Amino acid sequence: MSTHAIERQADRSPDVARAAQRLARPRARAALALKRLLDAGLALVMMVALLPLLVIVVALLAFAGDGWIETRMRLGRDGRAVALARFRELPGGAFGRGLERIGARELPLLLAVLCGRLSFVGPRALAPGSGAGHTGPLRLMAPGLTGPAQRRGDHCDADSLDDAYVANWTLSRDARLLFGHAPRVAHHNVSKTSS
Repeated sequence: MSTHAIERQADRSPDVARAAQRLARPRARAALALKRLLDAGLALVMMVALLPLLVIVVALLAFAGDGWIETRMRLGRDGRAVALARFRELPGGAFGRGLERIGARELPLLLAVLCGRLSFVGPRALAPGSGAGHTGPLRLMAPGLTGPAQRRGDHCDADSLDDAYVANWTLSRDARLLFGHAPRVAHHNVSKTSS
């Protein structure tokens, strides 16, 4: 069965219809607008706070001269393809590897959050053509840098975790996922599934 056929079938799924109805309620729409505002505000604050790190990364890449950015295509809200950028592998030996360990390559993803293509918390950002992914309720929200499937770490039932996240979404649950424990962020998620 083609991806488009799976998506058409999922569009008629009662789970998608229920999740869409729930997210269309005025209270949920207001909470989603607040989520978007918080995402944009936090991304902007982080971009300003991390500006010195950004300057170091750009300087390292400028000296290497091999280009700065690599782009990976992922499925966003409503199954639309979005390009997610990150810095290329950092030169500089142990120093570059140290910067990579703290996620410095992923700094451009903050721009994607600021623009609304990503959220800090949401379902996984899946590669196009990755099978049945992004056809259920999870396609109703922007993918996140972290979320229940990323936090859990194993991908044995990641689709169900993502669908349950969207179907039962609340702003307080996002806060728990983001601040409850040390979050696993995009450099663990987007990078490993991006070949």
